[in-house]
Amino acid sequence: MNEPSRALPRPAPDVLRGLLVTRVVVVSTLLLSALLIQLTFSLWLPLAPIYYLAAGAYTTSLLSLLTLRVLDSGANAVLQLLGDLVVVTGLVWVSGGPDSSFTFLYLAVVLSGTLLFGRGGGLVTAGLASVFYAVLLQLMQSGAVSAPLSDELPPRLWTRGQLAGNVVSNVGAFAATALLVAAASERLRDARLLAERRREEVARLQALHSSVLSSMSSGVVTADLAGRITFANPPAGELLHRNPAELVGRPLFETGLVWPEILDPTHPPGNEVFRFEGNRTPLGAGAYFGVTITPLRDGDGRVTGRILIFQNLTEMKKLEGEVRLKEKLAAVGELAASIAHEIRNPLASISGSVQALSATAPPGSSERRLMEIAVQESHRLSAILEDFLKYVKPRDQAIETVDAAGALRDVVTLLTHSDELSERHAVTLKLEPESFALQADPGQLRQVFWNLLRNAVAAMPDGGTLAVTARAVGGVWSATFSDDGRGMSREDQERLFTPFAHATPGGTGLGLAIVYRIVEEHGGSIRVKSAPGDGTTITLTLPVGGPGARTTEAMGVRA
Repeated sequence: MNEPSRALPRPAPDVLRGLLVTRVVVVSTLLLSALLIQLTFSLWLPLAPIYYLAAGAYTTSLLSLLTLRVLDSGANAVLQLLGDLVVVTGLVWVSGGPDSSFTFLYLAVVLSGTLLFGRGGGLVTAGLASVFYAVLLQLMQSGAVSAPLSDELPPRLWTRGQLAGNVVSNVGAFAATALLVAAASERLRDARLLAERRREEVARLQALHSSVLSSMSSGVVTADLAGRITFANPPAGELLHRNPAELVGRPLFETGLVWPEILDPTHPPGNEVFRFEGNRTPLGAGAYFGVTITPLRDGDGRVTGRILIFQNLTEMKKLEGEVRLKEKLAAVGELAASIAHEIRNPLASISGSVQALSATAPPGSSERRLMEIAVQESHRLSAILEDFLKYVKPRDQAIETVDAAGALRDVVTLLTHSDELSERHAVTLKLEPESFALQADPGQLRQVFWNLLRNAVAAMPDGGTLAVTARAVGGVWSATFSDDGRGMSREDQERLFTPFAHATPGGTGLGLAIVYRIVEEHGGSIRVKSAPGDGTTITLTLPVGGPGARTTEAMGVRA
């Protein structure tokens, strides 16, 4: 199978323009030098042939320039090289043929041919230069042409052997120049290609590095030994709510991720790796971060700074709190299940016995009053046990289509006409839409509404406004209960749905725990937002499709 022929490379337009400029500069320099010699040494030289050659060189350059966009670049380059060979041959003829000092200009043409067309083009140009030079010497030796200056400066007599040697030495010089320049240009081209590949690899690595750092969910920050930030990836800016460009140059401890003691310049980092969690960031106590600090080393292994990788663990901590709460609820449930039945029957017996004894005591006596108190407390204890049983062993759900907005309206109406509300309280209700159907247990749904409303009113003992809003978004229905009461600390919020953590006057402390249990069994969630003195907002979210259609929005955790 024959190898495919390798076409000569096409010269770039910029290279051709450079060749034009170089030719004009060289010809102008030679012409100016001849004039200076004639003027300086008062020598009369017949410069007409030189003028003609210069005019020919200028004409060739002008034609090449005008046809640069018309002719193919290869044809344009050939035209320039042939014109150069003619001009150089003419200059050698004018200056004495074999005695000429301008024979070296052939080397310049060979150099141009090699740079334009590579090794093959250089050898072809060297061959043409040899033919031009040999033919010129043959014509001058035979007397067909003579040098213009032969009358003023008699030429040196050359034997045939000397002329042959002259031609051979020049031809060898032309070929050697072509080969050497081709080898040098090939090495230069290989070096340029290698450098270009290296630049592309570096660019790809930089793009990959940037893509990896930008795609990470973790923040990455580097700092020098003085503790000033030198780099921050986009996730770092998002996690810290800062522009990454603004972080560069700032002290590292200003981020709140570390404290100044770690950045002590007198103790440069070694091989130690720090891992810790905390919330000492400017984002507030609610933002919890996990941070890893490792030494940053250069290619020689020297420590040049520190690298911090951190994540926002706030949601994870909330999930951990959710898990702990469920564990607490499970423990309390087991306790309630074990003692409820053991207490209820003896309590009923005690209550009945005390009621029987109270009938024998005189009305208004202290004994009668004490027995009535015992009966009341036994009834309260019985109510607590009933709530325990509701919490631990709730009745089977009767899931059906319920108008959630209508049920909420009914419960709010019931609250406004009950003794729970005083003249100092106000309740506002906003439903969007006025009617909305979802799958739920109607009795448990009303129980959730009633407990949340009563809890909100109890949080405003001095009066206030309870704002109730409900809306449907996507596949969930949410109801928000906002009061302007005393509010809660973060610790109270963590224990809000724990049994007996909060008890309203006359309550058992199980209302919100039961609410949480019902909402969880319906596939919903409860979010709490509160601060001491700023009131409390509780948002209830339920999936439209019922417990089996838990959605992304309904899988949130308590705030």
